[in-house]
This record gives sequence, C-alpha cells and structure tokens, in this order.
Amino acid sequence: MTKFITSTAIVVIAGIALSFTSCGSAPVSERKPIDRLDSIKTDSGIVKELKDVYRVFRINDQLDIIKDDFSLCYMDDSVAAAKVLKESFAISDSLKNFPFYDDSIRILADMHINEFNGINRIIIKHGLQSDMLQDSFVKYKEINEQYTDFLFGKYSTNHFIKMSEDQYWKNIDKQQYIHSPEYARYLSMTKTDLKGSIELLKKIIANTKNFQEKSIYQMELANNMICHANKLDSNSITNALKIYKEVLDSPGYSLYKFEAWRRWRAATQGFIYGPMKDSEIPNNLYDGVRENCAAQILKYYINHPKDQMALNQFLDFATHGIVYRSGEYEEGNQNMIEFSELFKLN
Repeated sequence: MTKFITSTAIVVIAGIALSFTSCGSAPVSERKPIDRLDSIKTDSGIVKELKDVYRVFRINDQLDIIKDDFSLCYMDDSVAAAKVLKESFAISDSLKNFPFYDDSIRILADMHINEFNGINRIIIKHGLQSDMLQDSFVKYKEINEQYTDFLFGKYSTNHFIKMSEDQYWKNIDKQQYIHSPEYARYLSMTKTDLKGSIELLKKIIANTKNFQEKSIYQMELANNMICHANKLDSNSITNALKIYKEVLDSPGYSLYKFEAWRRWRAATQGFIYGPMKDSEIPNNLYDGVRENCAAQILKYYINHPKDQMALNQFLDFATHGIVYRSGEYEEGNQNMIEFSELFKLN
C-alpha cells in the first residue's frame, strides 16, 4: 500500500533512456484522450487544483508510455515500428494546449512536450551519437527542470494536506474498522485451516453492511486467494480479481480503494498479461478504473471537505505512476517490483 504522500511524490521523473531493444511484435494498446473528471462541476478553487494535478500526471504518464513505445521501436526499421513512432508523435502533439485551470501549467507542459518531441525526432533521424542530440538534450533538461520545479513548488503535499504522517497511519489502520465478532476466529483458522478460514471470511462479508468494513474483508479474501493460489482451486486468481473489481466498482467510499486498485492492477498484469518486457501492458485499462475511482473520491471530498484522508487518497490515485515496461528490474516489466511489494506468495 502506498504510504503517506510526501512532496517528492509530485516530482516528475526526468531524463530519457538512451538504450533500446527491438520493437518486435509487442502490441501497442489503443490510447484514449486524457480528458478527466469533467463530469464533476464545481467552482471550488481546491477542486480545480486537484483536477489540474490529476491531469498533468496523466500527461506525464502518456509521455512515459510513448517512451516505452520508442524504447521498443527506435532500432527496428520495420513498417510496424515506423507506424508506432508516427502514431506516438501524433499522440504527444495532441497533449498540447490541454485545458488546465492554471495557464502556467499549460505553458510549461507545452514547452516540455515540444522539447520531448524534438529530442526523439533527432534520435530517429540522426541517431544516438548525433551532436544535435547532445545539444537538444541540454535544452530538454533545462525545460524539464523548470516544469518539475513548478509542479514540486505548487503541488507539494503540504499545499493540500494538513496532517502529520503519524496521524495518517493512525487513521488508515484497518483494525479500528473491523467489528465482526467472527474475525478473530477467522485469523486463528488461517494458521491451521486455510480453506475453512476462507469460507468463514465469505460469511463475514455476506453479513457486513458497512462498505468501509466490508471492503477490508473483501480485500483480505482476495489477497489470500492470490497469495495461496497454489493451495486453492484453479479459479482462485480469477475470483480474486473479481473481488478487487467489486470493491473498485462500488459507488461507496472506502479508505482502501487505492490499495484495492494497486492490488488489482498488479495481479492483473502479473497473471493475465504477463511479467515480461514485451508483454502487453494495458495502461488504458488500468487508468480507466483509476479515473472512475478518482472521480468517486473527488465527489465524496466535495461533500466532505474536511476529510483529509479522502484528499490524500485522491492524490494517491492522481500521482501514482503507470506500469512501466523498462526500469530498474531488468528481467521483466516493472510491475514485478510492485507485485512483490504487495503480495507475499506462499
């Protein structure tokens, strides 16, 4: 589960990878416009800022997806690779002039996108050793620093949230929301009778009306189905994903929707789409669910403007990165890092 958001979570990762693999036959997911949260109508200044935060990070995500496409296609001279690169530039250009409430973000974002496109066009046309590339990279770095410094300064956590980290952990503690008299027996059974404990937990869920409490039990059930899949029936993974999705699709508010989304995404990528660098990574699928949840939480926050935990959870959804194809984990896509943090398989 993502910890309390520190101001460093607002910093956009700078730089461009300069080592590439073959484009091969990796599928490229269809992209949709990143027009977010427009159904929520309000003149509230803080809500407008939150929408801007959400949108600028989706632009950053789209650029990261394009970097992933480029990393697969720079050294591939096939027709398919050329098509991917052309489409990627069109997508990047379409991100310009995005309707932010704050014009300063739009201006800096457009400058950033222009330099991003320029440096990649040089790589395609002149190669990685070009003197033009070095000059362009210096300029890109300067613009990127202006862009990230602005986001860091304007949208640090302290700008939105007036709550200590200790208070956050006290508020997020699940134990305070668990009221079922059967839950202690469930915990005891997990040590000796896994399948029996799962059946008991299902009964606890069926008898729980409060969505906050119920969502805790549902995620506990899904987590067990993922972590102990080798000891359960063949539908364990599929059923776990359905349970996470039930939590995410519910209109009710829960402190734990962001955790549910991370677990659903990590398990879906790991078990359904695959852990390899050339596996399909349907970030649009994941972000469609992200958007629905963020909208639910923002609507809740508008009606409960003193709820700092709801505000924090919205920022979690807004700033959390996509599933990256390349990064510090060299044996596969970067979902493997998040998956290992979330699940301890037995």
